[in-house]
Amino acid sequence: MANQPRSVREPQTSEAVATRERILAAARALFAERGFDGTSVRMIANRAGVSDPAVHYYFPSKYDLFRALMVQPDYGVPPRARNLDEAVDVLADMFAWWADNAALVRAVLAQQLRGDQEAVDYLLDGEERYHDEVARILASAGYCGDIAAAADILFHTLSGILWDAVLTYGNEAREVLDQAVFRERVRFTIRRCLNLEPPYGT
Repeated sequence: MANQPRSVREPQTSEAVATRERILAAARALFAERGFDGTSVRMIANRAGVSDPAVHYYFPSKYDLFRALMVQPDYGVPPRARNLDEAVDVLADMFAWWADNAALVRAVLAQQLRGDQEAVDYLLDGEERYHDEVARILASAGYCGDIAAAADILFHTLSGILWDAVLTYGNEAREVLDQAVFRERVRFTIRRCLNLEPPYGT
């Protein structure tokens, strides 16, 4: 099978680590701009400033490179929230991780829509991890509502906002999502999903 993982070489020196990261950054950007099929290894090599064999040295196939990009986030959030306001801050920071990686979201979403099973599995695994993380944060903050339902609503609502941004704004999505007015809208949405804000018009 073409998408079976092959041996991916791990860098052994700081220079090799930097080269591998340049290749990944170039691939992430090009997959977002041109899609998986529209991106060649040569394009990735040119963007990264390396040779084609250098790309293949670390990643035997283009799909191995794509697979290497599909890593679940390390949100770096605190293990607990002391109150609901702090929980909202943590949840907003979790959304910010995806906003900062909008190019990755766009590339993976394109593959998910094409039925790429590994990309779909990445989404499902990410959803499960997100639910667990949100449940832990809300429980530590003393949230009195239905935690499982809140985590589900947050995932689908914020995913919709993120996907709409990457599909609407393309390569400008990160800049749009980073605007103060957009960040505040996300925070309001989180608070509304948790019933910490009244509905509009009340």
